[in-house]
Amino acid sequence: MSDSSPSRTRGARRGPAARATWPWSVLVVVVTAVYTAIPYVITGWFYQRGDTAAQFAPTWWHFGELVRSGQWPIWLDPQSWAGGNYVAEALFGTYNPLNVLVWLTVSLGPDLAVTTYLVKASVMVLLALGTYLLAREYDAAPAAAAAVAVALPFSGFTLFWDAGSWPSGLMSFAYAPWVWLTFRRALRGVGSPFWAFLAGVLAVLNGNPYGTLAVIVVGAAMLLEGAVQRAWGGVLRIVLVGIGVAAFLPLVYLPLLESSDLAVRSTGALFENSGKLRPTAGDLLAASSPLHTPPIRAITGPMMVPATFLAWFVLPLLPWLRYDVLRRRSRELVGLGVVTAVYLALTLGPSKLWLFRWPLRVIEYFYLGVMVVFAVLLSHGLARSTMRPRLAATGIVLVALGWLTWSQDPQALRRAAIGTAVVAVLTVVALAAHLVLRRTALVALVAMGGVGAVLALQVGVFGENASSRLWHVPSNVSALQASFSDLDGRVMQFADLKPLQNKGQTRKLEEQWKGSFLPGSMYHPAGVEAVNNYTGMGFLPFTRNFCMEYDGLTQPCGYRNLWKVGGAGQPPLADLMKLDTVVVQPEIAEGVAPGAGWVKDYEDAKVVRLRRQGEQPWAGSELSWASDGVEVASAETRGELHQTVQVSSADEGGRLVFSMLAWPGWSADLDGKALEVTRSDVGLLTVTLPAGASGTVDLTYRPPGLATGLAGAGVGTLIGLGLALAGWRSRRRQRAGREREDVPDTALEPREDVTSVSDDSPAQVNDR
Repeated sequence: MSDSSPSRTRGARRGPAARATWPWSVLVVVVTAVYTAIPYVITGWFYQRGDTAAQFAPTWWHFGELVRSGQWPIWLDPQSWAGGNYVAEALFGTYNPLNVLVWLTVSLGPDLAVTTYLVKASVMVLLALGTYLLAREYDAAPAAAAAVAVALPFSGFTLFWDAGSWPSGLMSFAYAPWVWLTFRRALRGVGSPFWAFLAGVLAVLNGNPYGTLAVIVVGAAMLLEGAVQRAWGGVLRIVLVGIGVAAFLPLVYLPLLESSDLAVRSTGALFENSGKLRPTAGDLLAASSPLHTPPIRAITGPMMVPATFLAWFVLPLLPWLRYDVLRRRSRELVGLGVVTAVYLALTLGPSKLWLFRWPLRVIEYFYLGVMVVFAVLLSHGLARSTMRPRLAATGIVLVALGWLTWSQDPQALRRAAIGTAVVAVLTVVALAAHLVLRRTALVALVAMGGVGAVLALQVGVFGENASSRLWHVPSNVSALQASFSDLDGRVMQFADLKPLQNKGQTRKLEEQWKGSFLPGSMYHPAGVEAVNNYTGMGFLPFTRNFCMEYDGLTQPCGYRNLWKVGGAGQPPLADLMKLDTVVVQPEIAEGVAPGAGWVKDYEDAKVVRLRRQGEQPWAGSELSWASDGVEVASAETRGELHQTVQVSSADEGGRLVFSMLAWPGWSADLDGKALEVTRSDVGLLTVTLPAGASGTVDLTYRPPGLATGLAGAGVGTLIGLGLALAGWRSRRRQRAGREREDVPDTALEPREDVTSVSDDSPAQVNDR
């Protein structure tokens, strides 16, 4: 067709009947919110595994404090050292305004575990609601759409990994159905294309590359769908939306690219297959078995949770679905098929594809497509013909699920039997609702209720995700600050707690957090200025010198290197970094003599604490050393990203060393004349002065590529405003046309597909 809107199979719109579907969306929101509380009630640590505990919760708190003090956007925090290059790491979505609400919420709450749960629960609700609306966009019946929408946030990977450990991944996935929904509506010419632009931009600004990948995959799929249907007007809208969204990419990712040579992840091949977090096609065969643990290599060893689980009802009900609808609607389902197929290929891909590690992370995007397809099929009702073969097929599926679960862990026969029995009982109830009561809406309600029962079973059996890092750090902010109130000034910690963590010695690990040590970025909410911070990026010269892990924990070699001189004529690194306090495990401190001016302040069986005596040089500034012949009159910190130094003379030139890392983006000038900024062997920022230098040295930071990024964002914003204007004018013309024809305004009413099953009229569906 030459029209700008793809063809659709639908009947006449009926306003009151369509509006009556709104209770289903409310049900999705309420049920999903209630279900998120089940893991939190059963085990309070469920949502505090891995990166959530050590990185996101404390950093969100820190960001909230910075925003409340007037700092935004948050580019770089020099006081967080290797973990402070937030704009380059991109993961925290520096420019995303919705993330600011998250940071403020966490910083205002008294307990990190509670506020983090509330944030994750909200994101899971938005994921469910977006999935519901996306399924409705494909003309799924409200009940069917609600069933898959409630189930998806509690699929294995999304629940145990994204919600449990990786909130950035959860957020990026939550954007996916909204991006897909708005892009398809823009393709069809429904509503304003500005909403597609806005959804795409927010997904990109979130900073997680998997969200950006979703925008690309969905956008390409919609272009193909539009081309197949010859909807050239819709194709043009998607192209304009895509250009507008892509214009924001430099702002988000140029700092990452410019800093990548210093990052830990820059090492290794672009493409490799280590097998880590990589599912196989066989793992998907047990997608409806709630207690099946796939044979996948995880973070801390073998997978210990049902990471490839989708939903209990999908596989058992496959024999009852009416697949001919896919043939009849093949043209308008092209985009759905493309997105699902692409993500299936990526799910089964190698362990590393450039920036994208661990393909298990994209299984949820594949499952999103599967669930929308399932909702479309379920909307046409379950079949009632040839029941014996269908019953037999369902029985075979249930037996296969039990066999796969048991064969993966033959010692857990009871667990496999319980999981299979629960799915079997729920399947019988669902089929009874279909065959006896003949109401598809009841089948959907059984599916939704079963999600809660299965969720409680899974959390009861597996508890926290044992495949992710164990922390159990304190969550009460006031108590945490009281425990570490005796740490003064700039603190550096040397502790190797990996043995306790790897052995799962929870109580011993928790004892370490009682005033002795903290992992990751937890010193932020403790009110301590600490060098140790979590970094997914790293700063190789610095972290290698101090034998420091991504989570701020260290090996003994790091403590020894702390007392080595930074370079010719320089003091030890402890003084170059302007440290005030060092806390170290006794076994690491044994046999190592601290530098001059450092005294032992406290010691017990768990910790040794050293303090520096005397005042720091150039107090109130990050300047820590000036080479011989350089006379410094004064030095001052003008702002978090601005240092000034008054140089009286430097007849033969020289160097200034600052107690900060030399991330790309720092620049210096002497009374307006550019100076060379380099880094020492361990990464400390160094400014070179020319012979005869005197005057004011200004040292400032701006993210690499900021000008290009802002220019791109400006162009993208103009495109977005143009799309908003075009959408407004289109709606105005349509409204005027309806008024001339005296046609009621029903364009924005929810639609009801007469081919959907009818929850109340099963007779409308013919058995095939």
